[in-house]
Amino acid sequence: MATSALDLLIALDTRLADLEATTMLPGSIPRVRQEWGALARASLQLLQARPRHPNDSARRLEALLNSLAAAPGDYPLPAPGTGLMAITATIGCTAEVMRVPAVASPTAREQAGEAIRTNLEAGLARVARWTQRGFLNAGAESEPEVARLAGSDTDPHRSPALQTWRIIGPTDPGIDGALSRWERAATETITSPRLVTQLALQLAAADIALVCASASAVMRNGADAGALSDSSAVCEALDSAGRAWREATRWPAELRLGGRASELRQASADLRHHLDGTLRTRGDWKRPDDMFAEVTAEQLVAVLHSGLQSAIRVGHQVAAAFDDLTHGASRVWLDASHTPRPGPVQRALDSGRYEWLPDPARFHSGEALVPASAEAIDRLVRATPLTIEALTAPATQPNPIDDEGPWETVQVVLDPLRAAQERALLAAIAPAEPQTHSIGL
Repeated sequence: MATSALDLLIALDTRLADLEATTMLPGSIPRVRQEWGALARASLQLLQARPRHPNDSARRLEALLNSLAAAPGDYPLPAPGTGLMAITATIGCTAEVMRVPAVASPTAREQAGEAIRTNLEAGLARVARWTQRGFLNAGAESEPEVARLAGSDTDPHRSPALQTWRIIGPTDPGIDGALSRWERAATETITSPRLVTQLALQLAAADIALVCASASAVMRNGADAGALSDSSAVCEALDSAGRAWREATRWPAELRLGGRASELRQASADLRHHLDGTLRTRGDWKRPDDMFAEVTAEQLVAVLHSGLQSAIRVGHQVAAAFDDLTHGASRVWLDASHTPRPGPVQRALDSGRYEWLPDPARFHSGEALVPASAEAIDRLVRATPLTIEALTAPATQPNPIDDEGPWETVQVVLDPLRAAQERALLAAIAPAEPQTHSIGL
């Protein structure tokens, strides 16, 4: 399954409990000293990989770890070892996850950096106390750095902002794996001059709009269920980004970019299948009780946030492709009627019945495509961090039910059919006008 930094910190607790339940053997003391060096090096890597605040309070911890990491020893250490190696591996994996580029707000970065520090310091204190007990029982002398770490009483804090940093793979089940496969296929197709097509660029933009709509639906349902804070601003930003990406699917009728992109079409269909299976029923979004029946709102928000991160990376490639079509070696085909030619040349082309011609580089016919994609990626980058901020804020509690009166009041919907259609259209590609070429879901 996909793994977040928060998942790994929770797993670290299990590794620490397993270590504390074991007894250090007297003959393993030299090995434990070497393993502490490896643990210190992995811990330093995690501290360096986390977002750092200008007033960082981890300098004392870094100084102790630097002293321990400088101790001589074999690295990497051969198996078998003590439970310290499992803890070292978990911390090392957390450092790798924190190196994943992520779009996050300054508040989320500060919370994540502080959460990493407090959890790491508290975990190292538990390991140090286990080490001290083992050394004391064996009559060995403990290092002063370990004794100082054992005296720490830091209270670990698990911030939901750590869900921002996640690693997913193409074999992960559900939406995570579908997003990973889609991102890979979209990136390979869009960045390849041989594979990139009009359909590929339109399809990628349409998929990004669908991811935005899915994230908006999850946020709205999570707030309605009382699991998330007020998400109206988040949903508005996501809906705005989705509309911008739907606009980016529109091409002027006189432009085309031919070719095939079968792998991206398959990945796109797979992504839509998984999103529909998890979030929709009978063509509309599931109700909160149904949507969160198997997974919590927080887990779905983390999944869709990863999807938005993938969408940002693909969106940058789409915007770059549009810019290249305009200012690079143009591969766009232009309607022959929009290509003025000298008289004899035009008559020869007309006699050959050429309907489409390569766009002359000086024409910059694709210029109209660039602003829409640039605006879309800008809105998406602004909206994405807001999803995790909704996890860090206090959840909105459902309004209390007033049973004092005999009557119930409900909000009147003047046009329920129109309201339902507007909700469903959040994930739909707007139908093309007669003069444009676009695609639908």
